[in-house]
Amino acid sequence: MQNMKNIYNLFKISLLACIFLCCFSHQAYSYSLRQFSNRDGLSNSAILSLYQDHQGIIWIGSCDGLNVFDGKSLHVYSPVSSSKTLLSGNLINSIMETEEDVLWVQTNYGLDQLDTKRQTCRSFAEFKDKNYMAKSKDNELFIVKDDGYIYYFQRKKQAFLKLDVPRISFGHVLSATIDTNDILWIFTSDNDTRSYRINKTAQDITLVPTNLFKHQEQLLWAFSEEGLVYFIDETHSLYEYDFNNQQQYFIADLRKEIETHGEVSSIIKQQNDYYIGFKNSGLIVLKYMFDQKIKYQIQSTKIHSGIFCLMKDKFQDIVWIGTDGQGVYMYFNDAFSITNTLLDTPVYQINNPVRALYYDYEQTLWVGTKGGGILRIKNYSPESSGVSESFDHISVSNSTLTNNSVYCFAPSSADKLWIGTESGINYYSYRNRQIREFPVTVDGEKLKYVHSINELNDSTLWVATVGEGIVKIVLSGNNASPILKSAARIVLDKGRMASNYFFTSFQESDSVLWFGNRGYGAYMLNINTEKLTPYCFDDVVNSQTVNDIFTIYKNEKGYWLGTSSGLLRFDRDNLHSHDRVDLFLNNTVHGILEDYQNNLWISTNQGLVRFNTQTNTGQTYNRENGLIITEFSDGAFYHDKQTSTLFFGGTNGFVTIKPNAYIMKDYMPRIHLKSLTIFGKEYNIYDFLSEKKGKATLQLDYSQNFFCINFMAVDYINGNNHSYFYKLEGASEHWIESGTSANAIFSNLSPGKYTLLVKYKNNISGQESQPQTLFIYITPPWYLSYWAYGAYFILFVVLCFLLVYQFIQKYRRKQHRMIEKMDREKKEEIYESKLRFFTNITHEFCTPLALIYGPCEKILAYSNSDLYIRKYGQMIRQNVERLNSLIGELLEFRRLETGNKPLSIQQIAVSDKLRNIAEAFGELAENRNLNYCLNIQSDILWNTDISCFSKITNNLISNAFKYTPERGTITVELKIENKNLIFSISNSGKGIAKENLAKIFDRYKILDSFEMNGANSRNGLGLAICRSMTNLLNGQINVESVPDELTTFTVTLPELTPTEQDIMQETHKDSLLNIPEKSMKLERTVTDFDAARQTIMVIDDDPSMLWFVSEIFIEKYNVLSFSNAKEALNSLELKQPDLIISDVMMPEVNGLSFAQQIKQNKLWSHIPLVLLSALHNEDEQVKGIEAGAEAYVTKPFNVKYLEQMVYRLIKRKSDLKEYYSSIFSSFKIENGNCIHKEDQEFLDKVMETIEKNISNPNLSVELLSSDLGYSTRQFYRKLKPITEKSPSDIIKEYRLAMAERLLLSHDFTIEEIMDQTGFNNRGTFYKLFTAHFGMPPRQYKEQQKDNVKKEIVN
Repeated sequence: MQNMKNIYNLFKISLLACIFLCCFSHQAYSYSLRQFSNRDGLSNSAILSLYQDHQGIIWIGSCDGLNVFDGKSLHVYSPVSSSKTLLSGNLINSIMETEEDVLWVQTNYGLDQLDTKRQTCRSFAEFKDKNYMAKSKDNELFIVKDDGYIYYFQRKKQAFLKLDVPRISFGHVLSATIDTNDILWIFTSDNDTRSYRINKTAQDITLVPTNLFKHQEQLLWAFSEEGLVYFIDETHSLYEYDFNNQQQYFIADLRKEIETHGEVSSIIKQQNDYYIGFKNSGLIVLKYMFDQKIKYQIQSTKIHSGIFCLMKDKFQDIVWIGTDGQGVYMYFNDAFSITNTLLDTPVYQINNPVRALYYDYEQTLWVGTKGGGILRIKNYSPESSGVSESFDHISVSNSTLTNNSVYCFAPSSADKLWIGTESGINYYSYRNRQIREFPVTVDGEKLKYVHSINELNDSTLWVATVGEGIVKIVLSGNNASPILKSAARIVLDKGRMASNYFFTSFQESDSVLWFGNRGYGAYMLNINTEKLTPYCFDDVVNSQTVNDIFTIYKNEKGYWLGTSSGLLRFDRDNLHSHDRVDLFLNNTVHGILEDYQNNLWISTNQGLVRFNTQTNTGQTYNRENGLIITEFSDGAFYHDKQTSTLFFGGTNGFVTIKPNAYIMKDYMPRIHLKSLTIFGKEYNIYDFLSEKKGKATLQLDYSQNFFCINFMAVDYINGNNHSYFYKLEGASEHWIESGTSANAIFSNLSPGKYTLLVKYKNNISGQESQPQTLFIYITPPWYLSYWAYGAYFILFVVLCFLLVYQFIQKYRRKQHRMIEKMDREKKEEIYESKLRFFTNITHEFCTPLALIYGPCEKILAYSNSDLYIRKYGQMIRQNVERLNSLIGELLEFRRLETGNKPLSIQQIAVSDKLRNIAEAFGELAENRNLNYCLNIQSDILWNTDISCFSKITNNLISNAFKYTPERGTITVELKIENKNLIFSISNSGKGIAKENLAKIFDRYKILDSFEMNGANSRNGLGLAICRSMTNLLNGQINVESVPDELTTFTVTLPELTPTEQDIMQETHKDSLLNIPEKSMKLERTVTDFDAARQTIMVIDDDPSMLWFVSEIFIEKYNVLSFSNAKEALNSLELKQPDLIISDVMMPEVNGLSFAQQIKQNKLWSHIPLVLLSALHNEDEQVKGIEAGAEAYVTKPFNVKYLEQMVYRLIKRKSDLKEYYSSIFSSFKIENGNCIHKEDQEFLDKVMETIEKNISNPNLSVELLSSDLGYSTRQFYRKLKPITEKSPSDIIKEYRLAMAERLLLSHDFTIEEIMDQTGFNNRGTFYKLFTAHFGMPPRQYKEQQKDNVKKEIVN
């Protein structure tokens, strides 16, 4: 009985297939239809005219303006420079292009000449409302005006010329056109159809009548295109008239259609088919049937609104249809017919997403929704796009359906349809026409969340659930009423719900099933062994979402998996061969089906894709392709193999895809420029384009180097399946992919010439277009232009001339300066030689001066000296001191001249200093009866050098006293004025002659004055020193003098920045003149060597000085005298003295070298060394100390000072010897405690061990003593005499000290500091830190920061 049932069903299917083939045997292919209305950007949905220009752009004339459509954007035409409309009216009756980019637009208020490149328009108001336009092969425009005359547009005059022909009854004119033979045809409805041959001369155009058209019946309608005219006469017969052979051909009798539809508005011919539009009632097609007796069959279309105009596309197989109120339709043939069925309509009233689809053998379409139950559409035909009247809505409320969320349908061999829902399984019995519940209990729980069912045989179901794993159901009983025999569950991760989300299944064979899991990849189930094999793919994409498997399919190319990360191809034989398809990188794939051409149809969350697995190319279907439903659902896909129809369900309906026999040809449109954007503002690109040597060049200013060029490849069918690439030669050699965005963006292009190459790839065929070239020239700024370079060249030549002239002049000036320089150098050389001579003389004075001063001191110190001896001894000492002062002054002048005078800028009380200096001259003022006034501002503190200040003031006051006569006046003044220290001294007297004012500070006059005037030369030298010191202090010294009245010296000093330390500068070593002299033989006091005395070694190359120094110490010490350092060194090998006194300036080995040799020898380095020298400057003293001397004494010296210095050095040597011989040297004072050195070494080892183990929380007394090699008791016993602190206190304090240092010097967290210092308890750390430092760590750190900031501010 069951076999008979199956045979019967098979017979029904075969019969339906035969009927289908018979009914549609003459249908070659179906068509596709896309609609564009005001929702898509049209200004008005009533379309009066259509036109396609030479670039393929569609111009749409509506009842409310002119619109433009390039396949990507549809908008009202307006120039980019202005938002105002250019046209004379908004009713666009007709459009025609004569020259490239020049459109003639007929409006209700005139005829407009629109230049689309320049975006300008010129209106001819005399041509209003409706006129008939025609153009010749030379693009000459002719117009049949409403006054019945024919007009011609003269381009040169830019005006219309009325032609001399008989007037036509304009009301009967049907159409006007010009054929390729330059014959103007005017078709009328009153049998007055005319034809004129156009004769064109250089001056004029004439029309010659030909009257070629012959037809007896009157015409009702006539429409022309491309050498043909289609007309319908009064018999309602449709004819085609060929202009080339003047023959007319009968096409069809349209009486019935005209009676039904009414007035014909337009006729065109497309591939042997005629498209006839009716003004009030839609469009029909006369389909050409080459194998039929009646060659043309009338087919209706889905367009039922009024038709105003039809236009055949010039480049693609498209018919453009302008309607009355429905916008524009694009009627074209495609390899597939796609039908959208919306469910959220007043008819179906379902607002739930579609989650399951099934088309059964009874031509019933089952639509399962999430939450809306089941929509069952009976007698469904994929070709029908209308709403079926035979449908019913099955839900929980009107049937035994267990849940309104239906996720899957699965056909059964037992005349049943399995239904998976949120609450379990139902089935539909075709025999009983009822839906019944099939309850399943697994492991004591009812089966739920069924998303996929596979029936492998009559007794086994495999069910994929979301959250409950995979369930195997075994059936028993008869086929009509299945009974559950057993149910077993296969789960992952011990049944964890999140690991068992199985959304889909796929049957590869009778023994292999695949299941898709969300989050854990794909699983292959061996039916025989019931073993699951997992496959994960997160190594392809660094994301877990690639393991979200929503659909699985297999073909000869391998396994195809739909995931949250796109489409994945998988080869099970090669586990490492799986990759992601680039076309779906950002899409979630919900369903995969294969058509009869082996293309994969893929539903995503952004539309459908037809994917060619051979070429890895795909065609995208979205709203631009007429797809209304673009977001699809999981599991909502079905392939009906009987009709080769594909079904995909989405959020608001479903889509059917039906294959056609039509083979679409590849179309590769040319790339055209569209627009230009500069710094985000749109411009007319043609304003920047120019022809240079036959090449289009885009010229931009250097300030416009951030721009975007938009281009287009007009393809109305597959324009959204182009990927664009561009390359800018001159800036880069790499192609840049811009995806579907047809633009090239450039920024900061340098001035220069570039070549832009643009191409695109057809993603359907994989074919690439030929690159289009655009030359780009970024003009440089004016200062880099050609004329600027010319100007630069001229300037360069002039500059070269000036440079040569300047060089000659400079050479002449240089010669003059060289002569002057030679003269000046000669003068300076003479001056330097004089200065050097006097300086050397002063050095030679120092030694005999010391020999005078020293004995004089001894004589004055002798107690038995009488009054006479003392009187003259004091006079000798006074003059020696004066001579020493003069020598010092000359040496000071020498240092100033050579730039070796160091400054020590400190804040000093200049008021007090000047008052002390000035008051020292008070006694002299009284003796000479001078009026001596001191006007010194009190309490002045100033940053300056005290020695320079003292020298300047002392010299000027001394100079004033010298030249002021008795009973004269001297005034000393000190004040602060304009932030400067002002010191002035005025004195009455003879004064200074005006011609000598500029010379008194001239250094070249000083030595001359010294030579000529002798003692009186002190004035010149003192003033020169004052000026040099004033300049050294960045000050000024001025003199004003009124002869015989008053002379005033004024010194102005700025306040300088204090120096931190004295800066020692190297002093020029003066060469000494070796002048031989006769030495006086001095008898040395002879004494016996006393071993109880200390021994002093004296070294000096001057016999007198050697005798004098030896005599000083001969009474108290043993004295060893040597005239050179070599003898002294030889003596040191035999006997070591207790102290050495040596001169610095000696022949062969000088005193500094001698000192270095002494201190480098370990046997002699302990001997104290005193250096004697006539070199007074501080640099020489520093060098002596650096050489190793303990003291540096300058000549002449004070005998008592030298005696005491020698005594203290010898005494210190004996004290050190006594200290290191005593027990006290073994102890060290540390923090007020006396610690033995061995104990200190022990403490150092303890601290070193603590530091090494500071991060160890287990650091204890036991670990510390063990590491040092002591027992705990020994360690305590060793530590107790040294410190009162216990070992634990020492460890704790060291840890806290380390924590404080880390807290203040690093950005460590408290935990990191605790870890590095061995604290393992946060509370203990805070408690100890607070007790030790008086506050918690964070507060302590903030306080220290604030203290540092305050110190910086202060």
